[in-house]
Amino acid sequence: MAGGGINADNISFFETMTETNISTTWPPVSNSSTNLTELESSQMDSDPYVDLMTDVSKYLWIVLSPILFVVGVTGNLLTIGVLKKIKFHKKPPYFFLFVLALSDILVLCVGLSRYWIRETFLVDVRTLSNFGCKVNLFFIYWSMQFSSWILVCVVLERCIKTNFPLRYPRLVTMPRCIMLVLFLTVFLSGVDLHYFWTNGLISEDSEIDCTSLTVGYFNFEEFIFTYVDFCVLSAIPFLLMIGMNMFIIRVIRRSREFRKSTVRNKSTNKKLKKFDVKLTRMLVSTSVYFLLATLPISIYFIVDSYQTDLDNRDSAKMDVLWTVSYLVQFSNYTINFFLYNLTNKRFRAKFIEMIKCESAVKKRKSSQNESVYSVQTAETSLGTETSFGTETSRVSEEMSSGE
Repeated sequence: MAGGGINADNISFFETMTETNISTTWPPVSNSSTNLTELESSQMDSDPYVDLMTDVSKYLWIVLSPILFVVGVTGNLLTIGVLKKIKFHKKPPYFFLFVLALSDILVLCVGLSRYWIRETFLVDVRTLSNFGCKVNLFFIYWSMQFSSWILVCVVLERCIKTNFPLRYPRLVTMPRCIMLVLFLTVFLSGVDLHYFWTNGLISEDSEIDCTSLTVGYFNFEEFIFTYVDFCVLSAIPFLLMIGMNMFIIRVIRRSREFRKSTVRNKSTNKKLKKFDVKLTRMLVSTSVYFLLATLPISIYFIVDSYQTDLDNRDSAKMDVLWTVSYLVQFSNYTINFFLYNLTNKRFRAKFIEMIKCESAVKKRKSSQNESVYSVQTAETSLGTETSFGTETSRVSEEMSSGE
């Protein structure tokens, strides 16, 4: 499983014990000298190929994890800063993007940081306490799934506004958006709540592992919940997003055909067509990258559930595949802010404008009136922009701005 689960090699261990004699006592008694001797002995008999694959996996975590973490947290914090400026609590699309940024930060802090600490300092925060094991497992699954469904909410809001512009103010309100987020929170908590009683710390030969507590729980997580997680995390959100994006693109194309018959200015039509292409590219690229980032790790866990009797080399290869797949998935929670900037020129321009306005405010601290005026100017200009926008009303803004 994605952060829990046990390897198939450990099944024989579970078959020799019952649930009542499983030890979850912490901490266990260990002999560091004995462990060191065993480590030195194993290194003498090690396979160079296995060592190479192990090092590749290790250093991928050590090198790439802090980069993804710093870039991701910084980008999401910048997103939150922009959304606070434009009063996200009053506008549904900004509210969803704000929640998405928070959930992405949670994924990086709970999941990515754990693997970096484990590979760099040889300390697994998940095994520090039995309660910590359960909490970490729950939040890593919940936060990833929650981010996927908040992204679905972002696309849903755009789809409603594009296809039903007149009914949009009545259908999409802030109270309804808040209720939807609360519903997703409770529903996904129910999906992942089983980790609080199916997993815990197990001690075997002075080794501590946060894993399934019984054979039955192991079978459930390996052969049932992997499919549940695949559907909830990746498959269903992607199908919903790609379907709604198709509806959005259809409206854009109809609008373009309508403009051809009503707008005679060739230059204006050319600019509007360019805008349509860029907007379509942004919608499709966001959905496709979501699939590319979440699908590999989901498929890996399903395949890994049926892998048995692997030799050391095959196990080392699988570990590298797991590392690459997981890092790619974490990148999905890292690049959202930058993806919007790269595919949306207006969003990028407004963000730069906000940064410049904040710098101007700091330089004019001596004059309180001028500072207040500068902040209000930034808020007013930013309040007209939609960071993940697809509504056809932006066409007029594109025409006036000359983009």
